[in-house]
Amino acid sequence: MPRMSVATIDKPEFINLQPLDINPLMSKCEIKVLYVGENRNRSFISKEVATEMAKTLRGAPIVGYYKDDKEDFRDHGDKITIDSDGFKFESLTKPYGFVAPDAEVWFQKFTDTDDFGNEIEHEYLMTTGYLWTGQYEEAKLPLEEGRPQSMELDENSLDGHWAENYKSGLEFFIINDAIFSKLCILGEDIEPCFEGANVTAPDVSTSFALNDDFTRSLYSMMQQLKFALEGGQSMNEENKTPEVGTEEQVQENFSAEQDKTDETAMNKIENPTEGESQGESSYANSDDDKKKEEDEDKSSEEPENDDKNDDDEDKKKDEKYSLLQQQYEELQSKFTALEADYQTLVSFKNDVENEKKDELIKSFYMLSDEDKKDVVENKSKYTLDEIEAKLSIVYTKKQLAAQLLPSENSKPNVTIYTLGDQDNNTPDWVKAVREVQETL
Repeated sequence: MPRMSVATIDKPEFINLQPLDINPLMSKCEIKVLYVGENRNRSFISKEVATEMAKTLRGAPIVGYYKDDKEDFRDHGDKITIDSDGFKFESLTKPYGFVAPDAEVWFQKFTDTDDFGNEIEHEYLMTTGYLWTGQYEEAKLPLEEGRPQSMELDENSLDGHWAENYKSGLEFFIINDAIFSKLCILGEDIEPCFEGANVTAPDVSTSFALNDDFTRSLYSMMQQLKFALEGGQSMNEENKTPEVGTEEQVQENFSAEQDKTDETAMNKIENPTEGESQGESSYANSDDDKKKEEDEDKSSEEPENDDKNDDDEDKKKDEKYSLLQQQYEELQSKFTALEADYQTLVSFKNDVENEKKDELIKSFYMLSDEDKKDVVENKSKYTLDEIEAKLSIVYTKKQLAAQLLPSENSKPNVTIYTLGDQDNNTPDWVKAVREVQETL
């Protein structure tokens, strides 16, 4: 009988844990998951789709395939086994951590360098996680040195379609929705799909708390200043405190207040009040006259700059052409690389299919080489089903032919008669033969 453990009716006594009360054998990490837009594996993820996908990041495992002989991580660790049952895919990765259920998830822009040394700005989806550095020594590598990262999507939830980019002429798989299944740590020499995707020690996320405190303080100061300048008209009637909006409006409100301040200052210069001195007014007027003279001088010089403008326009066209030429060469290089990869995949597919064909032909061991000659010579032309059908027909025909022929061990049912002494059981046709023989 299995042991039983039943909860009593006593109320539970909760332990008051703080956010920083976590297992000391874990270490926090920061992850650049993916960037929005087109990427190098010919897929496209918009920011809106990435935002929806981000809801599935929390709780996702952080895995890796570590090789002791290399002392580093490898790729995704996919293993393909080909046997009589067909293809079988296995994953050699193991969990090294996870994205916490309360992890921060955000977008951050970075400047990446592509294969040609060009700088490209990408907007990355980022999050934080924990690695079991106390259990696995190799889990410290991403924190101490940093390692590339490649995310994996759940195949059953992946939704999308192929579309052509009319500017580049390349086709991309537009991802409409997907669930994150894993975040995979790669080896230092493994190039990820998203150039800058990696797992590192906390960096950007360490400034969140400081920035949040600064934002709150700045916003509070702005509201108090506004309240004082307006004579308390924005005071909340119930608690007599200044009205406070959302923290996301801090930068916008700050900029608006800055613009108002600048505008007020300019109005005071251009339209001085009665209390201002005549000298200040004259100073403003003299500035206006000077600016007007400068504008007139510039307008008079514009016809002389026509040739210079034409030269600038030609220079811009040359720069644009050079940029287009460079982009074309980059695309041509990528196309060549993709074509080489495609040919490699085709060769691998053919090798696997030929191996399966050879195994199928070999399974018809009861047929001679002559019986299988046509199939062997035209193996590349026939599919697996066609080969099986042809050899089955040959085998069936041979079986039917064997059944129609007498067996080697069987003896014919023969009755022997002599033409010597005859008795009443001797057939009449034998007696007739005897009589003919006597006349000869």
